[in-house]
Amino acid sequence: MQIACLAALLLGGCASAPPAPTAAVPATAVPAGWVGPAASAVPAGTPVDLTSWWRSFGDVALDGLVARALVASPDLEACAARVRAVRAMAREAGARLGPRLSLVGAPQQNADGRSTYFQGGLSAEWNVPLPQRQSSLEGLAEAELQGALADEQAARATLVAEVARTYFEMRAAERDQQVLRQMSALSDEREQLTRLLWQAQQLPAVDVEAAAAVSVGARVAAAEPGAHVAQARSRLGVLLGDLQAELPSPLADAAPPARATLGLTALPADLVRQRPAVRRAEQSVFRAAHATGLARADTQPQISLMGLVGLTTAISGPASSSLRGVFSAGPAFSIPLFDGGQREANQQARHAEFDAATALYRKEVLQGVAEAQSALIQLDLDRQRTTAAMTVEAAAQRRARNTDAQVRAGLADGLQRSDARRAALQASRASLEAGLAEQVAYVALFSSFGGAALPSAAP
Repeated sequence: MQIACLAALLLGGCASAPPAPTAAVPATAVPAGWVGPAASAVPAGTPVDLTSWWRSFGDVALDGLVARALVASPDLEACAARVRAVRAMAREAGARLGPRLSLVGAPQQNADGRSTYFQGGLSAEWNVPLPQRQSSLEGLAEAELQGALADEQAARATLVAEVARTYFEMRAAERDQQVLRQMSALSDEREQLTRLLWQAQQLPAVDVEAAAAVSVGARVAAAEPGAHVAQARSRLGVLLGDLQAELPSPLADAAPPARATLGLTALPADLVRQRPAVRRAEQSVFRAAHATGLARADTQPQISLMGLVGLTTAISGPASSSLRGVFSAGPAFSIPLFDGGQREANQQARHAEFDAATALYRKEVLQGVAEAQSALIQLDLDRQRTTAAMTVEAAAQRRARNTDAQVRAGLADGLQRSDARRAALQASRASLEAGLAEQVAYVALFSSFGGAALPSAAP
């Protein structure tokens, strides 16, 4: 009869618990290929490795900065420490499932209250790891670890993107400074020419004043990119974890910015899986599923094996100063019977959190594909703008050379030559600006993919 009652209690403690959801991400429909304008924006070529996409620019200085940042970044150092902490917590969670041995001691009083004893010795305890509780705890620990690794990869992707973007902005400011210095020198030359023509009474004095004002403005404008260069170098120092870090030397001329060759052969679904945000959302689903399983395990009986080997001595009462050995061993159990609906509410909350995690995972997948396609379209647009700007620049330079030839032949004057050279320099600035926009769009594209060096690939 007692065994039957115990079995009924055990079954009663488990019957009301609904099944835990499966630890699996939901199927999310994504386009089989790039759609819309993004489909035409994917050029053929050698596939770009997401773990080293910045090498497509062929810039040794950029490669060196990224390598140093991956080693010395404070952000990555913090992420690595968090991964170590999560690994340690996973070991701690696993250790809780194993047996424990402790040296214990405590005073006790007998039932009649006339004697007090002190009991001490070795205490052993083992909570029998029921399958669902054990698998849920292990799954939670693994989900936390994979989530921390996803965060670390996200930090890597952000770091690489920031280093590349800041480096390109620094180089763009250096090139712009070179062009603006040429424009400033040209303005000074035009002012001198205008002053000579005024002295020869071929131009009014107001033209001299206007030329002088333009010359002053050009000198001020030529100094502005220097501030941008200094700011970019400071940001690079922060990314490298050292404000006194050795940075690449300034450019000696205004050479055109490097254009990377883009080659994408992977489909959206293949690329979006590598996004750290998608991996993070995936682990949130797993964590929520295992948390639901753990909540269900809380409704089940808990069984422990306990034992004590030690000594007890009376410290007060009739049997004072007596010393004898103590040995006890046996099972212990706890069966949930009534808690006012606390465990049921906990399970409902965990199931709701699982539903929320699966919905956010689907959203993250869809958002990842949409961001990648948008970044592809923007990169294609910026490539076209750069090509157009380079065409205009080439035409302006040809016109400037023709004007120089006409001046030498006496078919044009110095002012016309100055205008042609200014137009060529302005076209160069527009081309450099378009080139920077293309580089930034390239960075944004691979940032949307979550591209960055893997931990094993870091120098």
